[in-house]
Amino acid sequence: MTRPPLAHWTQHTGPNNWYALWYPPTWRLDVTDGTVGLTAPDKGGLLTVSSFWVDENRPTTIEQILDLDRLFPRRRNVRLLKPVGSGESGLGYEGEALLGTDARWWRRLFRRKQWRRWRVWCLRHGSVHILALFLQNGRPDREAETVAGMVVQSLEFREQPACPPEIFAERVLHLARRKFPLLDCQPAPDFQIKLGESKVNLFNFYRSYINSPEQFESIILPALTTVVQVQGWGKDQTEPDFDSVRDRIMPMLYPEDVWKERFPNFVGMPWVGDLVVLYVVDESHAYWYIRDDLLESWNLSIEELHEVSLRNLNGYFDDAPMEFTVAGEDEGPRLLIPSRPDAYNTSRLLSEQFHEKLRGLLGSEFAVGTPSRDFFVAVSLDSTETIDHVRKRVEDDFQQMDHPLSDRLLLIAKDGVTEFAPWV
Repeated sequence: MTRPPLAHWTQHTGPNNWYALWYPPTWRLDVTDGTVGLTAPDKGGLLTVSSFWVDENRPTTIEQILDLDRLFPRRRNVRLLKPVGSGESGLGYEGEALLGTDARWWRRLFRRKQWRRWRVWCLRHGSVHILALFLQNGRPDREAETVAGMVVQSLEFREQPACPPEIFAERVLHLARRKFPLLDCQPAPDFQIKLGESKVNLFNFYRSYINSPEQFESIILPALTTVVQVQGWGKDQTEPDFDSVRDRIMPMLYPEDVWKERFPNFVGMPWVGDLVVLYVVDESHAYWYIRDDLLESWNLSIEELHEVSLRNLNGYFDDAPMEFTVAGEDEGPRLLIPSRPDAYNTSRLLSEQFHEKLRGLLGSEFAVGTPSRDFFVAVSLDSTETIDHVRKRVEDDFQQMDHPLSDRLLLIAKDGVTEFAPWV
């Protein structure tokens, strides 16, 4: 197993949790469409790391992927590199190449040729392949070249990688057809499947799956079973009287853009930071969202519904108090996170009663990050360095956690909740 070359290097996790690598903090990291770009200081070169899945039914060798005729048609001084990384197999070369050969031929006659140094590696673990390319800009930088090789050497594959989304959707279809053969099951647009009369969005399930690929069936099957059960509900369950569900109505934070795009028929109230409050009826092992037509049949305003949900939210945590993990000192920055995941953890930030409890630990004003439905982090305002660290972790967690909410920080003060504006 590889290790980061230096303890102070920063870890980056690749798409679908397929791999991790480490890089020096002086190198700039950019991620575009799953491809990692690491730029060395002082224009010392650019290392790009791309990962892709090659189905085992389509055998492809790393020699075929690392096709130098395709990558560098005009090259010289090519030699084989020593194997690097933790994959099952790997191959690497270095050399020099002429780039930009698409200019008109007569212009090339009068243009000075510039040979640029490069190193390229291809690593494989199961169906996951990684192509890493380090390209220098003009004058060779041997130190940057060495560091780029150390970054590639630090690559660590996940032992059991998650399959990509399109294969995941196929596996879900196969599981649904096997477990519920009497129901029609078909693929649907926007990463969904149609099971009977219902559409199942696979987005959050896939985020859970990439963190625990070995738990595929235990993640998916309960959700499919719930969908099938709901289809058997009668009118009393799909259109209940208000009094029968009053004590089980809860608020649920949700990204506003996703709500408007996918679920505009759910009752919603805009909050802050591009979040919205939706409302659910809590069942024993699931919850379902309250629709506009149902609220209208109850002859209830959204403000009245909101008040009912907040009373139930406070009662929910009175019955099962939230436990916290607190870090820091009384005279310095303090950080607080819930000890256990809960579907209503982040919703509790809607409660002024809860704000008062947090003020006793964090001060009259504090910042909060809400990367997911089940998790939040609250931090006192004593240290800009601590807040910047929390901001970065929230951004990272938002990309990785189930049921993502926001990568922003909020400010909770006596006069309400607003989006946190960093100090200038």
